[in-house]
Order: sequence, then C-alpha cells, then structure tokens
Amino acid sequence: MQDYIANTIERICRDLSLPIGRPHTQDWAYELPEEFRTYEFFFKYLVAYSTPGYGDAEKRLLMELMLDVTNDLLQRDKVLGYQAWNSLLDSLTAESELHRDQLEYWALPGEPLEDAFRLTPLVRLLLDKL
Repeated sequence: MQDYIANTIERICRDLSLPIGRPHTQDWAYELPEEFRTYEFFFKYLVAYSTPGYGDAEKRLLMELMLDVTNDLLQRDKVLGYQAWNSLLDSLTAESELHRDQLEYWALPGEPLEDAFRLTPLVRLLLDKL
C-alpha cells in the first residue's frame, strides 16, 4: 500500500512540477511548501483533478491537497477561501462517495466549531445536503 501511495505522489509531483518531499510520507499534501499552497496553485490542482487518466488515487490526493489549501486560504483571506470552496463544490458533490472519509475528517463530527478547522462549517453544511 505504501508503494501505491508513493507512486501516486510521484505521478502528481511529476505532472504538476511539485516537490516530492520526504520519502514514504503519508502527509505529503500537508507538508507541501507554502509557495505551492496559493490560490493560483489551487486552480492548477483543480484542473489536474479533472484530467482524463487520473484515477481515484490521484483524485483523492488532489482533493486532500485542495481541501487543505482551501482551509489555509480561509485563514489568510476569506474571499479567496470561499472562492476556492465554491470551486470545489461540484467535484465534491459529484464524487461525494469517493471523498466521504475526507469530508468526515474535515467536518470533525461532535467537535465544537471553536475547536475546528476554518473549513469545518462549510464541510458540515455540504454533508448535511448530501
């Protein structure tokens, strides 16, 4: 399984000219340097998500990255953060089962919002609609 994840990370990094990071990391999306966590790069990831030939593994990795970048954007600039979130909604709705566990992670069920991510209220609303 670890090789499968590493191969998926390598493919995304190669295709998008991103740094691979530490070998055998499972937290690659969270460890990506700040220069790759911008609004402009967010859209690069969103376009890649729709690339024909990417399977579930690549889509899940890209979604993990986009959700984390959106959370960061919400902390730095609410307008850009909401724009990023709104751009994700179609993909998250269309492939909600593929990303169900990722949405549950960000929703932090049972946790008060003051202890949650900036993204948590938005994810909770989406899950309620799904």
